[in-house]
Amino acid sequence: MKRMMRLPEPLYRAVKPQFASHARWHEARQPGELALRGPGTEFPSLLPLDRAGSGEQFLAYHREMFRTFLEIASSEPGAGFALDRWERFPAWLADIFAWTHPGFLPGALVRTAQLVRSGNADELGHFLESTLVSADPYRGLHNLAHASIALYEGQRYGAGHPRLYDAAMDSPATSPHNEHFWSLHAWIDGLYADVLRFSELRGTEGNTPESAGLVFRRTAWRRSAERRRGSYLAMKPGHSALPTRHRSTARREVSSCPIGSHPSDVGQRRLARPTR
Repeated sequence: MKRMMRLPEPLYRAVKPQFASHARWHEARQPGELALRGPGTEFPSLLPLDRAGSGEQFLAYHREMFRTFLEIASSEPGAGFALDRWERFPAWLADIFAWTHPGFLPGALVRTAQLVRSGNADELGHFLESTLVSADPYRGLHNLAHASIALYEGQRYGAGHPRLYDAAMDSPATSPHNEHFWSLHAWIDGLYADVLRFSELRGTEGNTPESAGLVFRRTAWRRSAERRRGSYLAMKPGHSALPTRHRSTARREVSSCPIGSHPSDVGQRRLARPTR
C-alpha cells in the first residue's frame, strides 16, 4: 500500500465542497430520519434502508459520485493524481480482513459473484452495504472495507498523520477525501455494471431508480459551496451483529466460484481471488 491517503491538495479542495452532502445522504436513509428525506427536502426521492429499492439507490448514487469525481480529477491535471482502479480486491486489504474477520472475505466474494450472475442490482446493493433488507451472513463488504481501511491507516500511520487529516475512511463526511474511497467505489461500480449486464442478458433487467436522491451534476462542483454544510454519521460495519468467524470451507469455495463460464469475463476479473 502506497503512502498517499488524502487526495492531493488541489483535488482535495475541489472535492470537499462537491461531496459535502454525502454524509447527509447516508443519514437521511436511516428509517427514523423522516424529516431528512421526501418531498421538500434535499433528497425528495430517497428510500430508507429498510425498503426495497434502496440497495440500487446506493449503487446509483455512488456511481454518480464516481463519475463526477472523474470529471473533477480530469480538470486538475496539476494535482498529479492517478486513480488506482481496483480490478480485483487488493491483497493488502484482504490481509486485513483475514486478521479482523477470519473467513469472511472468501464467503463474501463467493456470494457477491452469485448475486452478480444471478441476482439483480437492488439485491447486490443491499448485500454490499448491509442494509436492513439483507440478512445474508456475508453482507456488509462495503461497510467493512471502509472500517478495515480506516483501522489499517490509523494503526500504521497514526490518527494524527497529516495524510489522514479530514480523510478518515470510517466517516462518510471525510471518506470521499481519501484516495481509497474512489478505488473501492470504482470496484463496486464495476460490479454494478456487471450485474446490470448479466440481468440484461437474462432478460430480467431491473428498473434503475429515476432518482437515488442524487444531488450531483457534472458541472455542479464549479458552483459555490457556501450553501453546503457537512454532517457526521459514523460508518458502522453493519446494522446487526456480523459473524467474525465462518466455516473454513469458505476459503475453498472461492477457487470454485462459478465466474467466467459466461461469455462476459468482466466479473471474473473483479471477483477473482486476491493476488499479490
